Order: sequence, then C-alpha cells, then structure tokens
Amino acid sequence: MKRVFVISLFFVAATSCKKSFLDLQPPNAITVGALANANGVQQLLVGAYHDVTGLTVHSGWWSTSGTNWIYGDITSGDAYRGGDNDGDNAIVIEHFQTQPSTGDISDKWRSDYDGVSRSNAVILAANTATDMTDEQKKIAVAQARFLRGHFHFDAKKIWNNVPFIDEAVTDFKVANTEDIWPKIEADFRFAYNNLPAKMALKGEANKWAAACYIVKCYMFEHKYNEAKALLDSIIPASYGGHGNGTNSQGAAYALVSNYDDNFNAATENNAEQVYQIQFSVNDGSNGGNENIGESGNTPAFYPLSSFYTTWKQPSFNFVNAFKTDADGLPMIDTFNVTNMTNDENVSGKDYTYFPYQGTVDPRLDWTVGRRAVPYLDWTSEYFDPNYTQYNNNWVGYPSNPGSDPAFGWINDRTFGGPYNPVKNNYRASQVGIYSDYYAQGYLLGSGVNYSIIRFADVLLWAAECEVEAGSLDRARQLVNYVRARAMNGRYVPVSYDYEGSYYASANYYIGLYNNSWTNKDKARDAVRFERRLEFGLEGHRFFDLVRWGIAAEYINKYLQQEKPRLPNDLTAVSFTANKNEYFPIPQGEIDLDPKLKQNPGY
Repeated sequence: MKRVFVISLFFVAATSCKKSFLDLQPPNAITVGALANANGVQQLLVGAYHDVTGLTVHSGWWSTSGTNWIYGDITSGDAYRGGDNDGDNAIVIEHFQTQPSTGDISDKWRSDYDGVSRSNAVILAANTATDMTDEQKKIAVAQARFLRGHFHFDAKKIWNNVPFIDEAVTDFKVANTEDIWPKIEADFRFAYNNLPAKMALKGEANKWAAACYIVKCYMFEHKYNEAKALLDSIIPASYGGHGNGTNSQGAAYALVSNYDDNFNAATENNAEQVYQIQFSVNDGSNGGNENIGESGNTPAFYPLSSFYTTWKQPSFNFVNAFKTDADGLPMIDTFNVTNMTNDENVSGKDYTYFPYQGTVDPRLDWTVGRRAVPYLDWTSEYFDPNYTQYNNNWVGYPSNPGSDPAFGWINDRTFGGPYNPVKNNYRASQVGIYSDYYAQGYLLGSGVNYSIIRFADVLLWAAECEVEAGSLDRARQLVNYVRARAMNGRYVPVSYDYEGSYYASANYYIGLYNNSWTNKDKARDAVRFERRLEFGLEGHRFFDLVRWGIAAEYINKYLQQEKPRLPNDLTAVSFTANKNEYFPIPQGEIDLDPKLKQNPGY
C-alpha cells in the first residue's frame, strides 16, 4: 500500500510531468490556465505534498530535511553534530555561530517558501478550475492551506520573524514585522473545517491532523486554555477525553502497543500517526522520495568508515536522562551527575567492557545505539568472542554495528562521542525493501517514514495544558498513558557477553507516577522530561526549549557540564540569550526583499 500511495501522490510530479513543473515559480508568476483543471490541481497538490520531505529544487539534503535534525536536535543538547571530516555548516549551527550568510539557513528558507509557493499554486488553480465540483475544490484548497500552514509554521519556529505569503500576494516584497500566528492558525482552521475525517490516501492530511496542528500553534503561543478545550475534542474517551480524533484512514487515535512501531517502515501510518512524512525507495524516482535528509545519521552496516555516517550522535547528557530510580521513574534532578558507563575510551578489541548495569528506561535502546546492546535486528542475540578478525583487522563484537568503533560505525569518538542514533533506521530484514543504494554505493537510502506529529504528542501537550491551566493529577494520568506503553511494550532483546560472567546488556525498569501530583513546578518538570524521553532525536527538542522560554538557561548549563566530556567539539561554545533562540534571516533574502528586517543580534 505504501508504494501505491507514494508513487500516486508524491512523485507523480517527477514521473508524469515535465521537469519544468518541478521548478515552480512564485504562484502568481506562473500561468495557471493549463493547470486549472482537476488533473492539474492534483499534480500541483502532489508537488506541494512532496515539499514536506524537504527534498525540493533548493534541497541541500540534510539542511532542508523535513525531519529538522540540524535545527532541532544538535542545537538542543540531545545530540552532537558528530564526525569532523568536512566542515559542514551543521557544526556552525551546533555551536550557535550561524550567520546570515550560512548556506544551510538559506537552503532551508528557500525550501519552506518553495512549499508555500506550491501550496498557493494549488489554491489558484483550484479556484479557477472548470471541471471540479465545489466540494472537490473545497477539499483541494483545504489540503493546500494545511500544507501552507505547515510550511509557515516550520519557518516561524526557526526564524520567528517571517513573512506570510498567500495566494493574493503579487509583488513578493513583504515585510516580516507582523506576527503571523493568527494567519497560520486560520489556514489550519480552514483545513479542520473543510477536510473529511477519512481521506483516500494514507499520507494525506485529514481534519484531525489540522486540529492537532492548531493545538501545536497554541502550545507555541502559550494559549493553554484554548489548546485544552480543542484537545478534549480530539482525545478519545479511552484516554479520558471526549473526542473523535482519527488518522487519515479512519482509525481512532491510540498509542500503538510497541514504542518502536513508530519508527519501523513495516508498521507506519498506524493509529498513533497524526501526520507523517511519507518516504519511499526503489520506486523509479532515483532517490527523490527517500529519506535523504537522515542518510547521514544511518550506520553503513558494513565494516568500513563512511564519510556520511554518524552526523547526529546522541549526547552523554541525553543518554544519562534514561536512568531510572528504585521506582522506575526518571532521575530528573540527578541523572547527569555521572555518565552512564560507555565505551568512549575502550578499544574495540577489549572484551572486558560491559555496559551500564543500572536500571534504564526501555526507550533508550530504541533511540540510541550503544556498544554491547543489540541494534534493531542487525545483531545476533549473543556475541561471539572467537570472531576477532575481518580483513586482517581486529574487530570485537562483530555483530553489533550500534557502537563498536573498530567497525567504523563512529567516525571520531573524541568529536562526537560513542553513541549512534537508532530511530527511523531500517532493519536488516528490510534491506532492499525499505532501503536502496541511490544515496551512496555503501550508504543505503531509507524509506522509513518520519512522524511530524503522533498521538503521544497530543497526550503530552494535554498534560502540559493541565499543568498550566487545569488539573495536576489529570496531567499525571496523561503522562502515565505514555509511560505505560513504554513499560508494557516490546523491549530490545537482552544479550549476554561470553567473556567472564554473564552480564545482561541492559537492565530495563520503568514505572508509573503512582503518587498524586501536588506541586506545579515539579509536575511541569516531569511533563517536560517525559517529552524529552518520548521524542528524543525526533527534531523537536530545541523548539520545545524555546517555546518554554528556558533555552538560554538550559543550554548554557548543559554546555558547562558537557564541555569537559567532549572538549574536541564543544570548547568555546556558548548560547546567547535573546539571539540564539532563532536563526538569522538569510542575507540573500534581505537583498532580494528590502522590507525584510534581520533578527535581533545578527
């Protein structure tokens, strides 16, 4: 079914249209007459949907990726840029040294506004089409306004001061001095009011995805009462709400049984998915539909060092956050006092290494690859200590690409630490099905979807709202729904080392918050910490820190603790309050539009 969806919806533009179609000009600069019909509107809509991937005509691969790992993960304290072999712009971004001339920022701006342009083209063509019913036009325009809202939302959270471009704009010299949240909300509200609950194709936005995006706007605007009321209309009764939220195929929103099913190509578009980026491989698009943006964060799974791998390496601080106490709860105040046992300074041929034996949240190893712990299904349940050579090189733990430095899974541990990302990587059993060789001959492109919003988001947004404007104990209940899934779902299989005593690779233990919450500050900390554990390395963390108003304090504290742990990367890095919360407006855009004003501090 996935192949049918992606080819028929996302890449018709590449297979059924001339290349000039992909090179869309600003919407009022094109001649919509030839496309002002049902077929043309569908093709324009295909192009707009495809831009959600970030793979546009302005794409810089990872710099424009819809997963936002550069802007949301390596800036947040959850991950390092990793690798030090190419001087990529991402290192500049990680170090909060971004300038208006930084290339990645320019690519990202053009990519978001290319999506805005394509969305506006759909609206213009639909409004003048003569072979579409009013209902068909309404649904097409509603989808386009959903997408336009998405692209403006993405730009807003990255730059804050951005222009809103709708289909009526003709001169394209637009100031960025207006707060565009109301207009973004209006786009999503139109989509909510006019889209059906059930759509024909899995990746299409439905009315409930639009409703959830309205909530997301409210969370950034601190409109907790408004968000709380709308959330109650989304959350089903089984989770304490009074709502009817469903995914685009009509399945009632729910947490899937297993946490890792949210990051597995074989179980995507499930009941937890509010809105996913649809990726595909081996479909004739020459990689145009695959998740190229995350390709630099995918282990090569072969015994050689890849130029592109390990560019998003989980931080010591992030891994430490998964420690649990005697009740299986997060150690919110003390988790980072000492590092979890790791192989930062351990040779690949040292078989005396054993992983951390304290208790950890089971979501850790579905999120982070660490030595001696199985990495998805790429590792055998047991390690063979007698297998010690490959091409005359000594290699230890040969079946575990998650961490062994002798296998080249990590380019430079002194620069990026000893950990690898796991989420949204394909399984060994999926090679050739959800992976291809387009990106590089030794680096497989991925067809694993990426979740922009999932139902766990909705529950934890509701918990935030209850802390700020409702019941603390209702917030506790909502957090416990998320923790119960992690507790009762599938764990990474435990492995043992043959050398010496038998040591389990992990000691999983997670509990629920069983005591009533009575302290608002502690409840807020618990909800925010839960969000970090649940959504780690999914591109959201930095933007959460900014919307909570704690980015400068949090990140500078993180850097103070983390610099001694990774001096080759983080020395001299600092975060400047009232500046680094947002990125600079690209200078090239200001040169083109003199009405644009630069963000403060740049």
